[in-house]
Formats: sequence, C-alpha cells, structure tokens
Amino acid sequence: MRKVICLDLWIMPNGGYETSQFMEKEIADFEQTHPNIKVNLSIIPWSKAWQRIITAAKSKELPDVFQIGNSWTKTLTAINALTDVTDKAIMDKMKNKFSLTSWATCEVQDSNKIYALPWFVDVRMLFYRKDFFEKLGLDPKELDKWESFEDVCKALTGFDFGSGQIGALGVSDLKDQGLVHDVAPWIWSNGGDFLTADRTAAAFHKERALRGIKFYFDLMQKGYAPILDRRVPGQPLYDFFTLDKYGMCITGAYVFANYLRGFIETPLSIQPSKSIEKFGVTFLPAGPIGRFTFQGGSNLSISSYSANQAEAWQLLKFLTSNEFQMHQYEIVGALPSLTETFNYLFGERTEKKKVLIESYSKYGRSHFQVDFWGSVEFILVEFFGKIIDSIKAHKYNEGFLVKEANQAAEQVNYILSL
Repeated sequence: MRKVICLDLWIMPNGGYETSQFMEKEIADFEQTHPNIKVNLSIIPWSKAWQRIITAAKSKELPDVFQIGNSWTKTLTAINALTDVTDKAIMDKMKNKFSLTSWATCEVQDSNKIYALPWFVDVRMLFYRKDFFEKLGLDPKELDKWESFEDVCKALTGFDFGSGQIGALGVSDLKDQGLVHDVAPWIWSNGGDFLTADRTAAAFHKERALRGIKFYFDLMQKGYAPILDRRVPGQPLYDFFTLDKYGMCITGAYVFANYLRGFIETPLSIQPSKSIEKFGVTFLPAGPIGRFTFQGGSNLSISSYSANQAEAWQLLKFLTSNEFQMHQYEIVGALPSLTETFNYLFGERTEKKKVLIESYSKYGRSHFQVDFWGSVEFILVEFFGKIIDSIKAHKYNEGFLVKEANQAAEQVNYILSL
C-alpha cells in the first residue's frame, strides 16, 4: 500500500463565500486521480495573507503550496521562501501555455529562474448604469477623459432615481492592498509611478504621481465617491450591482460570476443574471499622459521548505490546468491565465469583450517586481489609509496630502536602501 502524502494548501477567498465549496470539490477531484495525495485547504483573508506568509517563512513553516499576489514573487524569492521550479516548468513546457504578461510575474528577471505558475489574472474596468445615464442624458463617451469623467460624476451625484439619492462612483475604503491597486491607474495616467525607473527610490511623492493621487481622493472629498455615510469600511459591489446606490463602479472581471452572469457572453452554459441589461462597461478614463488600468492576479508557488516537492508540483499542474481554469472562471469569475482557456472564452469579439481584452492586453499594467515590494505596499496602504481617515474627519487638504506623501516616501527610501 502506497504511503499517503499530505499537502497543505493556502489560498485567499478569491470567490468570496463560494471559494471554500468550489475548492473542496476541485480538491476531491484531484485526490481521486492522485490517491496517494491528500490536500489540506486553508483560506486566508487577503488582509492577513502577506503577514501570515512572511511569518511562516521566517519560521520555515510555510505550507507546501500557497497562493501569492503576482507582485510578491521577487520579495519572497529574496527571503528564500519559494522553490525554483525552472527545470520542471521547462520539462512540462509551461511557458508557452500562459500569457507573456502573467508569466513575467513568475520569473525573477535577474536570473531568468521561475518560482511560481500563473493561477489567474484580473484587470479593472469601469462599470456604469446605462439606465441612469439615459435618464440624465449622459453619453458613456464622456467617461473617456478625466475632465469629462468628473463632469459625469457631478451630474450623477445626489440624483434620485426612485430609490433614494445615489453616489456617482462606488469605491472601497478598506485599508488593504486593494487600495494601492485602486490608486495606481490614476498615478500612471498622469505620468507618475510609485518608484523611480531604476526601482531604487520612491516616486509617488513627486508632482506627476501626486496629481494622480489627488485626483482620485478628491472624488471622495467632493462627495462624488461617497464614503462618509458608511458605518464600517467596505466594498461597494453589492450596493452598486444590487441596491442601486451608485451610478458607476471600478472593479475586476470576477463580478461577472458574482453579479453579472451572462454579461460578457461566455460560451459557458450558465444562467444569465436578470439585471445585466442595466449595466454597461468601458475603459477607465484616460489622464493627461494616457490610459492605464491595474492588471493584477495571483500565482501559485511551492515552499522551499516543503518535503513533498514532486507531489506539490502535481497539485500546481492541476490547479493551472485548462479544465480547472474553466471551472474557476465559471464559478468565481477568475480570469484564466492559460492562453488556450482565455482565447476560448473571449476569442469572438463583442463590444464588451473588447473592453475586457484591451484593458488586459493594451492598457493593463502591474507593479514593479522589487525585493521589498511587500513592505513598500504596506507603507502605501498606511499612507492612503490616512488620507481616507482625513476625508472622513473633514481634515483633508493638499497640504496634508503632500506632508503624508513625503513621510511615506522617506519610509520607502529607507526600506529600499537596505
């Protein structure tokens, strides 16, 4: 009788409440075809994931396989937390199976070694209520530029469509890594960045980046993206897609499965949502320098401390297979990183698919891969969180923004100098 190998797997709640049930079913299928392997699943909240992984890495108690944000690869490689899977990836011809963009997040470019496999990708788009726009005589084309986008925000704010006054733009006020992703496109669209081109110093406190940051948080300050009436911080998705509280919302493709089934016209046999005709989707507005959106996603890695490297690789291959990625998109809305799966789902162009595909392939951008990005990101979360607190306390102004930006930049520069 063969010995049963137990693998520990850590992931984040990528599909909300659906995650556990979906993953347990998929794991059961994996265990059926790999009777010598048992997988123990743990779901870690995004807000705690980074610290949990870092703590486990320091004590050499990482799980065999774990999910990482696609900007974490180089940082975790620098502390020897990840297994080099270059030889396995070459043997199984993995590189050609994934998009170049997602594959690049698994590679440490200094050494051309592979430390992860792409699991899923995501990209931010601007969703809006077509019926609200029609009632106010607004044209979605007005969402194309920063200036006209703000004019639309002003027109939508406070309008009553029968269920109470709405806010123009639903935004999150959670203080987690998602906040950095929310701000990023506005910085990039004004020609700024978080770090200098050589990645050795902070740049978000410089004029171009600061103007992008200011534009985004001014939307909250002016009441166009209201956050003052919330009892607890949260995401705006349910309020936007279900409760009619906002005219627009910037979010990722995962909402297709959770709120807009059938919206993107996938070839999957799913029951369309009854309300999808109310919604439209377009690109994020272009700034003075150009149009950008945040392109995120997650990778899967094997711990360098795992005693079950061969079995862990089998699990990685299963979780990045065409069949699994198809199921994952259908159930939790995670965009497939496999080129074959992505092309099958979105190969036939429609206007909605054009927005998705071009947001991903033309306007999508990710964070720099630097050794200390995880630490930099947490400094940024604290910085942006202070801005949100100041808006809620009615103390936000440009002077406050500049002061906090400079203080955060000093912290980042110290981290990068180590």
